[in-house]
Amino acid sequence: MELRQLRYFIALSEELHFSRAARRLHLSQPPLTRQIRQLEEELGVDLLYRTTRKVELTDAGHAFANEAREILARVAHASGLAAQANRGVVGQLVLGYTPARANIVAKAVKAFGKLYPNVRISLRDMSGQNVQLIRDGRIDVGFVALPVDKTGLIVETVLRERYLVAMPEKHRLAARRSISIRELAKEPSLLFPRYSNPVGYDIVVGLCRTRDLSMNIVLEVENLHMRIELVRAGFGVCVVRTSTAEALHGSDVLFRPLQNSPIMEVGIAYSPENRSHALPLFADCVKQILAKRSN
Repeated sequence: MELRQLRYFIALSEELHFSRAARRLHLSQPPLTRQIRQLEEELGVDLLYRTTRKVELTDAGHAFANEAREILARVAHASGLAAQANRGVVGQLVLGYTPARANIVAKAVKAFGKLYPNVRISLRDMSGQNVQLIRDGRIDVGFVALPVDKTGLIVETVLRERYLVAMPEKHRLAARRSISIRELAKEPSLLFPRYSNPVGYDIVVGLCRTRDLSMNIVLEVENLHMRIELVRAGFGVCVVRTSTAEALHGSDVLFRPLQNSPIMEVGIAYSPENRSHALPLFADCVKQILAKRSN
């Protein structure tokens, strides 16, 4: 199957007339007819009803036309990105992050840097300030935990993930393949303070409350890496997201899936008034590299 066959079929599906479609494509009618026949033979279905008086799409033809348009749109988009990379897109981009998103931010920056080496990226920690820095124009695009106040922003989901439980290597639950919420409630837990992430805090604590349980929070620690160090030292367990665990995995800290974990979303947020040429390119890059990582 060739891209030109898709273009030919789309033209015919819109004109529903071989002669008009051929003129639109700057072809004579026989080559168009031949290419459509070859396309049907390759697919093994009839895409058209043909009579001496009219041409109509079959159900298969309608479905194929929609998909063909999507394929050609993606090809055009990819070609545009390649052309921009070849021309050397220049500029700068201020990227906001929180330590919990460090792993996916690093992957995004690395992938984007390969495509657009002339775009300078600056990283800024937006912990505790969340999206206000984006609204103020001090950050071009930021990675945020969803849901978030979307006022004055465009927010796009780029990753869906679940919770894991971090524990010392020799913890009594280390042999378990997963940890129940009831078991989590029994363990001394290390959690971030609510002011640093009210939405995340309420979700984690709420996992127990919905089952009439209470978390045994022994320490509230804002810094994620310090929480993991305390886990390593045996102070308790810690609930983290999947992407966070990938960045923190060590031989003396284990991560086990939390049973019945909700699916959490990570997004990128930016202002619709931002005119950076690099911003839409970065957004596309992030969505492509994270698409296969979502649960």
